[in-house]
Amino acid sequence: METGRNSLLMKTYRVIMPLLCLAIYACQIRNPYPGKDVCILVVNARTGTTENVWNEKRCRERFPACSTFKVPLALMAFDSGILRDEKQTLQWDGQRRGIDAWNRDHNAETWLRDSVVWFSQRLTPILTEPRIRKYLADFKYGNENIAAGLTDAWLKAPDDPQGALAISAYEQTDFWRRLFDDRLPVAARAANLTRQLTYLETSPRGYTLSGKTGSNTYEADKNRRFGWFVGYLARGSEEYAIAANFSDLTATAEKAFGGKQAREIVKAYLLENGLW
Repeated sequence: METGRNSLLMKTYRVIMPLLCLAIYACQIRNPYPGKDVCILVVNARTGTTENVWNEKRCRERFPACSTFKVPLALMAFDSGILRDEKQTLQWDGQRRGIDAWNRDHNAETWLRDSVVWFSQRLTPILTEPRIRKYLADFKYGNENIAAGLTDAWLKAPDDPQGALAISAYEQTDFWRRLFDDRLPVAARAANLTRQLTYLETSPRGYTLSGKTGSNTYEADKNRRFGWFVGYLARGSEEYAIAANFSDLTATAEKAFGGKQAREIVKAYLLENGLW
């Protein structure tokens, strides 16, 4: 009787202990992004292989492009001649908007630097819908969808995606690889100007970072942010295409725009992985 009881106890021990150890280990793992659902993708730009990925499932999910669309839009505008160069200026319409930096005249350089939405919305009707659709198809840019309108398709909220121009992190890195490898069907000058205007900074270890942020909030809760950071990292023969996005899981009191937050998440991730 005693032997049978001991045998049962041992069997129970063998089943329970691994589960208990696993539970303890899981509790000890620090979530580096508390309160956020985050995707980070780093792709070797030369080979197209994934170097690092956090949350692959989310990285394959499409989200509205937000202001990351300004990069393909710059290519379209330079290639078509609507913008002659980085100093061409569009006049502010006098309508005051929530971001002070937008309330003035802007040229192509400051448009991308300050992420000026009205500047984009001035360009798209001039480009026209058929031409934008052709460029999106040629670029293989996300779902190539602008059904929500020339001035709004890329600005849709992540929880209201109907008609949105949406793209995944994997598709973003593919686009940036082709941009920096001169494999997009635009004039060389258009590609060169766009690459120059996306340069952001050089890291302490000599990595040059080019990129673009994108920000939005959720329709159902304006205190929940969504953010993109996409771009290109290079040092000598090392070249990487990068894409990251996140959603706040609940309302937040943080004031930073989603895109700015996404950029900081990327820089911290690069530093942790020896790429900054």
